Amino acid sequence: MNILSTRLSTFENGMGLSTVIDGQPLTVYVVAGEPDLEIIPRIVPEALVEAGAEIHAALVDAFDQAQSQIDDMLDNVNPGDVVVFFCSDEDCYNAALDLLGLPVDD
Repeated sequence: MNILSTRLSTFENGMGLSTVIDGQPLTVYVVAGEPDLEIIPRIVPEALVEAGAEIHAALVDAFDQAQSQIDDMLDNVNPGDVVVFFCSDEDCYNAALDLLGLPVDD
């Protein structure tokens, strides 16, 4: 899987990414902290939802499992969808950004 991301936005405890996976676009949000589905309407622009994007949420809760947790979600989305990854700690957050093609020091 070829993944490349650029930063779209930053918000408290996370950032939004424009991500291209094997040539297909997604919008991805990476959030540091416990899963909170109520944050999704505050970080995902309503225009994406109105345009028909499906929203998916997943937990990245183990650094050594981050690759499989992210791949499992990305294997089940469609171009144009929105994915929100909730990362349980800083290591998981940084791993998610790296695996999504946005190095931590970017």
